Amino acid sequence: MKILIIFLSLAFFYPESAGNIECPKESDDLLVANGSMDIKDIFEYLDETKESLEASVNDLSAEQMQFKPDDESWSVAQIVEHIITVEGALKSMLEAKIQAGENLVQKSEIKMSDDDVVALITNRTEKIKTQDQFQPSGKFSEADEAMEAFEDQREDIVEWLKGAEVDMRNYVNEFPFGKIDAYQTVLFMAGHTERHTAQIEEVKANPDFPE
Repeated sequence: MKILIIFLSLAFFYPESAGNIECPKESDDLLVANGSMDIKDIFEYLDETKESLEASVNDLSAEQMQFKPDDESWSVAQIVEHIITVEGALKSMLEAKIQAGENLVQKSEIKMSDDDVVALITNRTEKIKTQDQFQPSGKFSEADEAMEAFEDQREDIVEWLKGAEVDMRNYVNEFPFGKIDAYQTVLFMAGHTERHTAQIEEVKANPDFPE
């Protein structure tokens, strides 16, 4: 499990367009003064990132979904597929962690606040190549099929979280950047989607993006 967690954390980023990119504005309305989110806010963040992705992708044509700014960049369709793959992997990781049981000893070793976690994953100035297992395969060609797959999986994740009936603060995942709890791992998941939604907007802003 530790190997899986480390592997996943290294795979959540991919090389983006050349040049420095400003970090997207954090979801300040979801963060509170002490750097933590309550249980209501985590579902708001999941909902916000879902709606933002839908707004960014819905109604795109097949040509627009397949457009790539250059040979090194992903298309919108590939980005959505990557988001789906990562969210599914994170859910599986969380399920396994909860099944393994609480780890109250490691809980005291967590140093990052919730907003630290969100800031880390949404900061797209840091670029790390995605591992092969998280590279998109090109399975989606149109917006409808891609977003249906995302929405179905995200609904499943939210329902699972609501029915988990555990204290997510008592389950600890170890990443190369530090230990975070299961609650923060869900924030990381939502932040990953926010990160790549911003990337989609950059693809759409390309001057050669199809009309």
